[in-house]
Amino acid sequence: MRTMLIAAASAALAAGPAAAQTPAAETLRGAAETVEEAAPVIDRTTGALLDVDVGPIIDAADPYGPRGRHRTLREIAGRGDPRFERRLRGSIYETSAGMARMIDAFAAAEPALRRSVRDMEAAVEGAVEEVRDAPHRLPPGEVDDDWDLDLDEEGPGDEPY
Repeated sequence: MRTMLIAAASAALAAGPAAAQTPAAETLRGAAETVEEAAPVIDRTTGALLDVDVGPIIDAADPYGPRGRHRTLREIAGRGDPRFERRLRGSIYETSAGMARMIDAFAAAEPALRRSVRDMEAAVEGAVEEVRDAPHRLPPGEVDDDWDLDLDEEGPGDEPY
């Protein structure tokens, strides 16, 4: 999840200036490429973070324990999992590729989504205008003001509520 957030933030930062100059679909496609290109950067950054010595923090949190511990996040996170780094790196690249596919799908759907929003705006505007033109008029057809009528009727053998 954190990997996805980092990749999304990277894509948003890279796509920001392009969004002001290009249509939305092109911007999204550019963001997809940026997300995939960001995977090696995220991979190397994660590797550097895993080498951080957190021993002094552990010493401070456990003042009565042994002093002068040297532990990296890599040692702590990978304890008991010989494939930890391989799985972590795979997750980074897999998440980046998945996000790029998702962004591409949004780019492909963008024109249809834009049309749907315009249609909805027109429908709402039409409904508002209709009410303004005849505020006293009831909606067309019968109005079922007793929507739970079936629950209120008692048939033979039915117990009242």
